[in-house]
Amino acid sequence: MKLILPYIGELHPLDSRLAALANFLGIACATVSLPRSGISVDYLEKAAADRQSCLAVHPRVIEDWINQDLIPADLVSLLISRFPYLLVHGLRPAPFDSNLLAALSSGHLCGVAEIGRQNFSYEVPANARDVCGAFAGLTFGTATPTNDRVFSVGAASPSTRELISIGGLPFMLELERGKTKILFLAGQDLADINAEVGDTWRTEYFSRLLPHSMALRYIFGQESWHPRKQQASVIIDDPPLWRNYGFLNFESLLGLVEQYRFHASIAFIPHNFRRSSGTVVRTARDHVDRLSICFHGNDHTGAELASTDPILLNTMLHIAEQRMGTHRTLTGLDCDRVMVFPQGKFSTEAMAALKARNFDAAVNTVPHPFQQPIRLTLADLAQPAVLRYAGFPLFLREGSAHTQLPDIAFKLFFGRPVFIVEHHQIFQQPEALIAAVSRINVCAPQVLWSSPARAASNALLWRRASDGTYDIRAYSRTIRVANDSGSPSRFRIEWTGYDNGVAQPKQVLCDGMPCSDFGTTDQAIAVAVDLPAGGSHTFTLVHRNDWGRLNGLGLRRTVGGFVRRRLSEVRDNHLSKHPALLRTAEALRKSLLQ
Repeated sequence: MKLILPYIGELHPLDSRLAALANFLGIACATVSLPRSGISVDYLEKAAADRQSCLAVHPRVIEDWINQDLIPADLVSLLISRFPYLLVHGLRPAPFDSNLLAALSSGHLCGVAEIGRQNFSYEVPANARDVCGAFAGLTFGTATPTNDRVFSVGAASPSTRELISIGGLPFMLELERGKTKILFLAGQDLADINAEVGDTWRTEYFSRLLPHSMALRYIFGQESWHPRKQQASVIIDDPPLWRNYGFLNFESLLGLVEQYRFHASIAFIPHNFRRSSGTVVRTARDHVDRLSICFHGNDHTGAELASTDPILLNTMLHIAEQRMGTHRTLTGLDCDRVMVFPQGKFSTEAMAALKARNFDAAVNTVPHPFQQPIRLTLADLAQPAVLRYAGFPLFLREGSAHTQLPDIAFKLFFGRPVFIVEHHQIFQQPEALIAAVSRINVCAPQVLWSSPARAASNALLWRRASDGTYDIRAYSRTIRVANDSGSPSRFRIEWTGYDNGVAQPKQVLCDGMPCSDFGTTDQAIAVAVDLPAGGSHTFTLVHRNDWGRLNGLGLRRTVGGFVRRRLSEVRDNHLSKHPALLRTAEALRKSLLQ
């Protein structure tokens, strides 16, 4: 199945952006050149040879082709009989567009109108989940007058379903005529999927990205990239595994995760590897479905993983791994091979070092290297993880206050795990965290709460190729692929982000054994496997580490790490509970640094 894009002379810029979005979603596209000599319905029918296709209907292209305001009846008959899907977009409040809408909708739609300057919100009905995903049931944001239009509705039609509304009038809707489903979008424009937008997605982009994405994914179904699972996790930075740390009480935390059905992962500082409480460790071991730990730097000194020294980074990570290995021996508690950066600061070299040391992924609040404010693109944000730093997956997270319903829906629609970050202070009044958790559970009733490593492992995009093979796009170094169908199937797994000289893995493991038939290209690693019904395999990339290493971090760094940790504990356990003392201590610290 393909998306067919007609054009005259050259592809219209709006259709070029639609093609780019379709390619991003894994959808095959084909273009059809329409003759300038006049309309020929037979020509269009012959040119679009693939009968299982969706035709993009752009009024400006159709108007230039037929060169008249009246829509030929034979053209309408062809469109609603020849194509199983039509995607009508780029509409204007113009006579031709109104005539085209009326012809395609049997008079149900009369045209499009501007929304004016009112502060209308977007409204997505609850019955639109099959098209709009986690946005179903939400009212949010403020419509954009320069882009957004609404449909003028004429004759009633029982075969119409409103999918998105603005001010009570349809902005996106589905209409069935015979065996053809028509998706109408009233937005004037479509964003460039490769446009730079900054650190986060904002609702102001909604109408110029999501409706087209929703329509394409709905039309092409399994033939487009889509997530199979919705993932979430709460990450609590810094605390040792003690019964009490600052405002965090471990027994209370366990009560919260069980009552509100979420998973909490402690971003554990390896410096504390010999200081864990036996009681807390046993609690964590007994509740691995609700509690876990992951790496949080090494000593958590200032910007330690923002260093650009490869040898120093390799040494720090080696020490961190040794410490957590000892911690596992002492406690029996596994640690996710996921790095949460101290102070949110990292370098591209640190990402390369994590890859060389075979970490699975990184999770961070800041989406760019320290002191390098790189602007992310919509494509960066509309996939499970950012891959532009040494090809190592960077999963993004936000605090409870920023984990709002439209942001949750955006992440889940594109397969991003919803990672929440908090510190011990949130447990003085945990209502904000509980509210964020509840919003996730309401927005995605089937969400899987799990450890960061498992969430990253399950952050897979799937599509079904024309030959029946399941294509899987992986982001974490370690993934598990399961055949949930009722029959044997072939799976082709790929890891992207290996362009621009990024070091490729030396091998791929399948259930711990070398997999000899993996392939490499300039941009991806791929492996194919046949799985019986109900079968599964775990695949792991193994990277080469040719980096040098120091004998240690030296006395100054070692003592500095020790002092910093003890002072941080004094701050969190004592000063944080006395605001006046905390403000005085912070002022003193700043004066000493000047």
